[in-house]
Amino acid sequence: MTGMLRASGYRLGERAVRRALGTARQTNPHVYYAEYAGHKLHMDQNEKLVDFGVTEVVASDGFSGKILGFSVMPIKNNLIIYDEVYREICLSHGLFDQLRVDHGREFYLCLYQQDNLSAFRTNVNRHPFIQSQSRQNHAAERKWVEVNSRINYPVKYTLCALISNGFLDIDDPFWKHCVSAIASKCCMVGLQNFIPAWNAHTIPSKGIPDALFAAHLRTARIPPQFFPPAEKLAADYIRNRGTLTYPAPFGRDPLDGHPDLQVQRETLLLSTCSYDEMFYDCLLGHSGLFWDGLETYVNITRRLEQ
Repeated sequence: MTGMLRASGYRLGERAVRRALGTARQTNPHVYYAEYAGHKLHMDQNEKLVDFGVTEVVASDGFSGKILGFSVMPIKNNLIIYDEVYREICLSHGLFDQLRVDHGREFYLCLYQQDNLSAFRTNVNRHPFIQSQSRQNHAAERKWVEVNSRINYPVKYTLCALISNGFLDIDDPFWKHCVSAIASKCCMVGLQNFIPAWNAHTIPSKGIPDALFAAHLRTARIPPQFFPPAEKLAADYIRNRGTLTYPAPFGRDPLDGHPDLQVQRETLLLSTCSYDEMFYDCLLGHSGLFWDGLETYVNITRRLEQ
């Protein structure tokens, strides 16, 4: 708006324009502050593709902006988030002083362990975790803008096009599983390429996340035995009167309970298809390679089921 006014010959400051538009009260009145790398660990989930069995969770350092961990799952799951994101980060980088999440139940196991280990933190005077509304978790929310535009929306466009053309029946439990399996792996490819790029890019007036994190890291290094696997920690959480919701599978996999056949299916699929090619085809706005991979997955599953 300020630029448009200046182009028309008006010289107004941004504060005056903001006040005139009545937007001043909508901006964040609190300046974000993280003292060092290891002060705040932000975790957040993305459900732009939840109807297709894809949920993404990303964790980043508040000081540097560096993305430290991620996971892709069919439905948000306490055990997966703890094992693949929180636990992996703590084992690799140390215990953060504070964990910042929204009010979702999917973070309960992470919050439980963060509280258990609060006495070992670098700064024990801080609250071990903070739960706030998702839109207030700014350090996590900003990254989703990039993830959505570069990964989720291209994949979603492809899936919606296949449904519109009558190729997919997303209400069928078997097809639901197959769509989730392929779409999740495609999004995984996208995130694996996006995260190193994000961590190496320059954030204006801040710096490069990788460099900032390495130069200013202050976390508590704790022996690995303090971070038990999710199944063991969940049992302890329930013994202490905690409640965990175990999500139902997304759709129906005929090979469920047969891990040997599931491994064989993946091997056969990758001998003819590539998740990288499927994903980059989606980026180009096409659906041919994605559909070929999905159809191959379906046919291999039906053959192995028999």
